[in-house]
Amino acid sequence: MRRLEILLIGTSPALTLLHQDLLDHGHALYLADSAAALQQRPWRQPRLLIDDGSLALCASNWHGLGDCALLSLRLGIHLQRDLQSAGELPTLELLCWTGSATAQRLIERQRLGPETSGNGQQLRLNAIASLQEMLALHVSRFSRNPDYLQQAAAINPGQEDLQQGLDWLEQLAWFHRFNQSENQPMLAAAEVPLIERLEQSLRVHADSPALNLNGQRISYAQLHALAAAILQRLPVLPTATEPPVIGVCLGKSAALYASVLAVFGYGAVYLPLDPAHPAERLRYIVKNAGASLLLHDGQVPLDELKVPSLDLRQLPTPLTQPLPSLLRQRPAPDAPCVAIYTSGTTGQPKGVLLSQRNLSHFQAWYSAHVQLDQQSRALQFSTIGFDASLLDILPTWVCGGELVVPTEDQRHDPAQLLTLMREQQVTHAFLPPALLSILPRDQNLRLSHLITGGDVCEPEVIARLAGQCQLHNIYGPTETTVLATTRVFQADDNNRNLGWPIANTRVLILDQGLQPVAENTPGELYIAGPGVGLGYLNNPALSNERFITLTLAGGSPLHLYRTGDIGKWTADGIELCGRRDSQVKIRGFRVEPEEIEHCLRSSGLFHQVAVVIDAQRRILAFCVQATADDGEAALRLHAEQQLPDYMRPAFYQQLAQMPYTANGKIDRQALLAIPPGLTQSNHHFGPVTSVEAQLVGVWSELLELPEQDISTDASFFSLGGHSILLSRLLLAVREQFGRGIAINRFIEMPTVQRLATLVSGEQAQLLGLDTQAERDACRELGLQILPMAQLGDVHKVIVTGANSFLGVHLVEALLEWGASEVACLVRCSASQSAQQRFTAALMENGLHRLDMSRVKVFAADLRQPRLGLAEAEYAYLDSEYGALLHNAAQVNHVLDYRSLAADNVEPLFECLRLCEGRRKKVFNFVSTLSACSAIDADGQVLEQDPAATPPIYIRNGYNLSKWVGERILQRARDQGVWVNLYRPGNITFDSRNGICQPQRNRLMLMLKGSLQLGQVPALELNFDLMPVDFLARFIAFHSSRYQPEQAVFNLHNPEPLSWSDYVSVFRDSGRPFELVSVEQWQRQLRRVDRDNALFDVLGFYLDGFEEDIGDISLIRHGNARAGVERMGARYPQKTPQLLQRGCQYLHDIAFI
Repeated sequence: MRRLEILLIGTSPALTLLHQDLLDHGHALYLADSAAALQQRPWRQPRLLIDDGSLALCASNWHGLGDCALLSLRLGIHLQRDLQSAGELPTLELLCWTGSATAQRLIERQRLGPETSGNGQQLRLNAIASLQEMLALHVSRFSRNPDYLQQAAAINPGQEDLQQGLDWLEQLAWFHRFNQSENQPMLAAAEVPLIERLEQSLRVHADSPALNLNGQRISYAQLHALAAAILQRLPVLPTATEPPVIGVCLGKSAALYASVLAVFGYGAVYLPLDPAHPAERLRYIVKNAGASLLLHDGQVPLDELKVPSLDLRQLPTPLTQPLPSLLRQRPAPDAPCVAIYTSGTTGQPKGVLLSQRNLSHFQAWYSAHVQLDQQSRALQFSTIGFDASLLDILPTWVCGGELVVPTEDQRHDPAQLLTLMREQQVTHAFLPPALLSILPRDQNLRLSHLITGGDVCEPEVIARLAGQCQLHNIYGPTETTVLATTRVFQADDNNRNLGWPIANTRVLILDQGLQPVAENTPGELYIAGPGVGLGYLNNPALSNERFITLTLAGGSPLHLYRTGDIGKWTADGIELCGRRDSQVKIRGFRVEPEEIEHCLRSSGLFHQVAVVIDAQRRILAFCVQATADDGEAALRLHAEQQLPDYMRPAFYQQLAQMPYTANGKIDRQALLAIPPGLTQSNHHFGPVTSVEAQLVGVWSELLELPEQDISTDASFFSLGGHSILLSRLLLAVREQFGRGIAINRFIEMPTVQRLATLVSGEQAQLLGLDTQAERDACRELGLQILPMAQLGDVHKVIVTGANSFLGVHLVEALLEWGASEVACLVRCSASQSAQQRFTAALMENGLHRLDMSRVKVFAADLRQPRLGLAEAEYAYLDSEYGALLHNAAQVNHVLDYRSLAADNVEPLFECLRLCEGRRKKVFNFVSTLSACSAIDADGQVLEQDPAATPPIYIRNGYNLSKWVGERILQRARDQGVWVNLYRPGNITFDSRNGICQPQRNRLMLMLKGSLQLGQVPALELNFDLMPVDFLARFIAFHSSRYQPEQAVFNLHNPEPLSWSDYVSVFRDSGRPFELVSVEQWQRQLRRVDRDNALFDVLGFYLDGFEEDIGDISLIRHGNARAGVERMGARYPQKTPQLLQRGCQYLHDIAFI
């Protein structure tokens, strides 16, 4: 294939992606993004022009390019109306024309399949991927045959409604079928001030009950009369450009509800103040809002504010008939009318300002949605300062319904509240999820509509209540007028399903670049529509930050509120994933407390679960009311089976009940204030030496636990320790005892007892390993070995851990070597299916073009019987497949053996049973070079089965688990199982594009942190660098073969590369540093803070580099070299070009 000079003409983002694709194929590219650039031509004469149709060009613009071959890419669009009016996605055709600027013929027309998700961005991405394939094919053929385009046969144009350039895809990206909710009558209703509708209802329903307070009914006429009397007593406030703010600080009473009407009638901004809140908070709100008047009943001392006030302890005499109008003057639709103060990230509350139009539209939609009418009786549960009180009160009154107000005792006693609702025949109620969890379970609520929101419901609540009534899950910040989406829950619904946007409302889910996301891809929720408020009262800076205007493709502006919530589009609506500001990085991974909470709730082991992360980045789980015996132990096991180790709670605590805020939400700040509790053990060992006592004090300070709670035989990690705290622990030991401790020796048994022995230098006591490791290595296998005649189809291969960095490359390599079918076993996460996780891994690693017709993805859990597969799926794999490639493992160099055995050792026994089940299968095990344990008298590391002695390099929990696995499989091979053992060394980037996962590579974190310090250790060694794609090809090639005498492979890359030559690539790329001795470099480690990449792995380097393999020249690899030759390949040379490719990717992703 010849290298072509190609000129790209256009400005579309799609063309930018095509540009990158052509670069990867080695072509020389130029870009003309305007007619002027096309005229200037600062490039050599191209061989090929590619035009995206985004520029308006005339014949003269093409002057001098007439001899160049031309490909024009266009979209054929089947759409009767414009995109938004159509309400559905169009059918797209990709059109490829060739010829000249004035005469072209169509040579390919490719119709895309329908995008059933209704997500325009998904259709856009599908179109671009198909364009890439189409263009690559034509360019490849043209590069081989210069006459190809002239010889290509013309085809007939289609019957599309219009033809567009590739830039049209950008407006497609902003479309989603769930946003097609236009309702013009409701928009018209929003132009009518709310007070007009309220006053009309007061007169039409004058004789009907409006309020039910302590069993006393107050009619609409009585309420009208009292409101009119209060309105008359309101002083005339100074005229201003904006309506005055009137604070209402009253307990739930006739005076409160009449005051709400009076303030609306006055045309002022209603500022609700809950008298139950601390006086200091209320004083701040009144002052911050610039209140002109305060209506109160003397409950809260606010005199020092010097704000004019009206004391309503003595109510004015209600006016008599005929009652006057409450409307003093008709407000404009954009006039502010409500200010609700919510918690702010700065610690001070912020006032959300809502307009007349906001409230009128909300009322019109809500009343219709929950079918409010004159017969309705709505519970007024919410506190007055919570925006849900607007939902309780205003729509009910507009429709002539009755408001049933519980006493404070009834609000706080679920049994009393339920009795009130049943006695008063309440039809509608908004109740927060936390309250629903503690309502009596054996009684029917007898509601028509139950509305909940503001938090996530427990699955048990949904299952119990969805059949009793219409259970509405509403979502929306106060800034969007109470709600923006809704979902009527079904019994088996996902509790994080937010449903669809309400009428006239759009929800955009955007990435960090403010671009729409594809289906099932998390992004931040932005809300547009008539519910978006005016901003924050007297806080323009924060208003500008959260209320933004976005220019869409085509130039139209859209006013949005940025919620800070993370969600994704699914087939059933929007699924909540968490909060942007609640994300915490733990050991380099982004962790959402909500995702952990969702996982724990799904177990059904407790009626309520809440998860918080404290300042030490420890995950704390709080549970209420177990549904089974030993619920806490079962919940721990559930977490271990469902969550990666960095997402598992360090502490579980059972509470009698959850703490709640005034609004009925779980009070997470109160949970953080509860000291972490430890599971009670049957035994407790206190310190017996002065060193142990001193170490217990160190652990107590680091783990923030009382000394008496720390048993000297307890694991550091079971007490809440993690990699960051481990680094701090080893630093503290160095400072207090004047000597360093090798991290591997501590991790073998991470207890105070072991650490004290290491500090004291009592080497004789350190010879023993964890007894569980030895027991596991010698455990009975219980296999019935099959003969070779029963070997399955070795061209059908099962891959575990298929969504890992190595795993996806193994799948690619198996397909390239001709596998007829690859079964990918992938564990579901709390938020993604197995298929979604595998697809995301392919995209992340640039492998999204695999032939998926030969790939099957199965949801599996290797720690479960039958590997967690359904019975029919297991039987299919057992009967049809002939090879298993076991790549799954929890790679963690900090946790001890016992913490990792469930993931890294237990699945081996199930995998062995599968390999000797209905059909015999080749068992391919991916171990690690760090688990090597056989060595000769000259110190050479042997390419043999494992020795009975522990690993040579690092005896941490991970390497011990791989060594135990090797010993188990050695015994299985001795019995007749066909086992291939692969020991990779330093797995690095894809040699074709540089893609890697440096955040999960300890050596890369060390190097990045060193570059940040400006000093890199000078190491004298031949540095290992094994490209992941070559490694995958090697393993895939041998996975269907078995030669007992050559079944162990030490898979480092023996090609020469010194450490200094490797790191010099980073200096050449613009990162200056100094090569220093290891001793000098270690002295710099005290400068490492949380912002340095070394912070998480510091403990591994405090005492040198004995934790890393180092020089690879002593590692034998005869079997591996012979295996490379059988492939017809050679080891990848560590050339400057190869190193630069990896370095460039690290730059591209801003890792360095």
